Amino acid sequence: MATGQARESATGEMASATPKIDSRAPRFGQAITASVLVVAVLLQVPELVYLIAGILGLAVVSKWRLDPYALLWRHGVSQAVSKPTEFEHPAPPRFAKLVGAGFTLAASAALVFGAPLVGYALATVVALLAELAATTGFCLGCRMYRQVSFFQRIGWL
Repeated sequence: MATGQARESATGEMASATPKIDSRAPRFGQAITASVLVVAVLLQVPELVYLIAGILGLAVVSKWRLDPYALLWRHGVSQAVSKPTEFEHPAPPRFAKLVGAGFTLAASAALVFGAPLVGYALATVVALLAELAATTGFCLGCRMYRQVSFFQRIGWL
């Protein structure tokens, strides 16, 4: 297997040469995303939706080299908290971030083109799912990643 490629074991655990990440790091980014989008929706501030779309999109487009949340976690927050006790493979949270970027990009487009109801509805969905992941650890995008991996493994995709 090439470095950086992931494969899921029969138990659902990720096996890879890619280093594991602190499991709190994605939750940190999800909490920021949720908080900013809740403010954006409640106060009807489209620029905040654009901001989140830009942050998530930058991470995706740069292939995770320029991930503002990861940089803030790595160079700021992780220094102030205890050492990690749980690690996870980075692929599922990255896929979730890709899905979030797609939804916030669609929300931004709807807001720009005069469909605020659609734009804020999409932003609300992202905010709710990000908040769910940040507070409970249940990440729907991560689950979607595992399902896609399963279907690829059995040859359906």
